[in-house]
Amino acid sequence: MARFFAVLAVFLIAHVIPAMPASRRRLQARLGEGGFIAAYSVLSTLLFAWLIREALLAPYVPLWFAGYWGYWVALIFMPLAALLFGAAVLAPNPFSISFVTRAYDPRVPGAVAISRHPLLWGLGLWGLAHLPANGHVVGLALFGTLGVFALIGMALVEGRRRAVLGEEQWVALTAGTSFLPFVALLTGRALWPRDPVTLLGGVVGLLAAVLLLAGGHLWLFQRDPLAFL
Repeated sequence: MARFFAVLAVFLIAHVIPAMPASRRRLQARLGEGGFIAAYSVLSTLLFAWLIREALLAPYVPLWFAGYWGYWVALIFMPLAALLFGAAVLAPNPFSISFVTRAYDPRVPGAVAISRHPLLWGLGLWGLAHLPANGHVVGLALFGTLGVFALIGMALVEGRRRAVLGEEQWVALTAGTSFLPFVALLTGRALWPRDPVTLLGGVVGLLAAVLLLAGGHLWLFQRDPLAFL
């Protein structure tokens, strides 16, 4: 279990240090904006895969009994997490984490119309939705830590980006979006995304969720999310 916690610490540190303004500027100056995003994406993916592997190999130490309701929580919220992540992964976003260098156009906000932090909401929902059904030490550490990490990250990133953009530009650019998912859409401050990147990304995200339910989750993680039915 010590190896799992060590890898979890490495994963968190690897995401905290590059996010610091001074560290990010140095890395961008050395690698360029595109190089920084590519390196960050590859490193994040590899570390996440390593973290999941160590979680699967770690000893099982129970903490609570996961009733049917816990599995239903994951089953209900995971498609939403997949939708948010898929829609946002290729969307330019000046307010939060973005994996592309393409300029943001407030007239076509894409996934940003859903939330200023769609990727982090996707990660947060992924972690917190899995938590009730994983009542053991590693489950609490993995899903609880990453869920809370994403929520805290939203607040920190929002503050930093607001300071960089300045209050006037921030107010103008965020008029058609919201912190909480779907609030701007449901209150009429933003139009539902229709751009191909967001729509295709959302469809791919939902398709990935379906494939995981259809056997992918069992094949990858040795856990069947539908076994309780």
